[in-house]
Amino acid sequence: MMVRARTVRIASLATAGLLATTALTACGGDDGEAEGEPKNAAAEQSPAQVVQATGEKTEQAGSARLKLTTTAVTDGRSESVSGSGVIDLRNGTSEVRLGMKGEELEQRVVDRVLYQKPPEGSGQLPKGKSWTKVDLGKLQSSGAMGNTQVSNPADSLAYTRSLSEENVEKVGTEKIGGVRTTHYRVDVDLGKLAEGNAEQERKLRQRLGDEVPVDLWIDDEGLMRRQQVSLTVKDASGQGSGRKATVKTVMNLSGFGTPVDVSAPPAGDTADMTDELAKAGSGSA
Repeated sequence: MMVRARTVRIASLATAGLLATTALTACGGDDGEAEGEPKNAAAEQSPAQVVQATGEKTEQAGSARLKLTTTAVTDGRSESVSGSGVIDLRNGTSEVRLGMKGEELEQRVVDRVLYQKPPEGSGQLPKGKSWTKVDLGKLQSSGAMGNTQVSNPADSLAYTRSLSEENVEKVGTEKIGGVRTTHYRVDVDLGKLAEGNAEQERKLRQRLGDEVPVDLWIDDEGLMRRQQVSLTVKDASGQGSGRKATVKTVMNLSGFGTPVDVSAPPAGDTADMTDELAKAGSGSA
């Protein structure tokens, strides 16, 4: 059924976008306007120092409005999902509505649990259930997070803390949403991202290759305004198809300090998919 297939693709793109905005994010674009050099403290810092500091500074802003677009290209076919919402930058609580071709999916993260509500009539859920549920903490502790396409948006800048000078390049200055920013290109070290877990690193490299380019646009206050990641994702089915997909996710933040009032859906309305995703992420049958 066409509607059901499209709904599944929305959910897949949404979770792929979450991976990008959390484990290996990156954002950016060529639509920014070149500006003169920002005159701020960043001018006295090295590119790596600016990027290393942006995670903490952005988190200290408390909350923000979020815009997200994820585009996936497989076998020459391109599909995109986009949406907007709010996020608490300290604990990851968020609510985003994502849409594609007239279909909409609601997504929430509360207490490190991800909830997704597909469109009515999609046929994705057991009778009487309207939300899927994934415990991100449990998924991470299972060791499957690195191979599973879900994560927590609040963790999206965690990798910046371990970057070295050789990993960061200053590209130039642009305006994002009318705000002056400096554009930095980052080469994410998958070894550091795996935090010393050799198996996690192996899975990341097997799925994503050796390079993960990330772009960040940071304003004069040190706040991240845009993040873009372009991943080349290899087939993880274990069937040896060699099939690849490119997944580009752009995340924009604005309206820092905006109120965030998000609650979990009723427990009786949710279908827990954590174990299923953990098995898929670990390569289990």
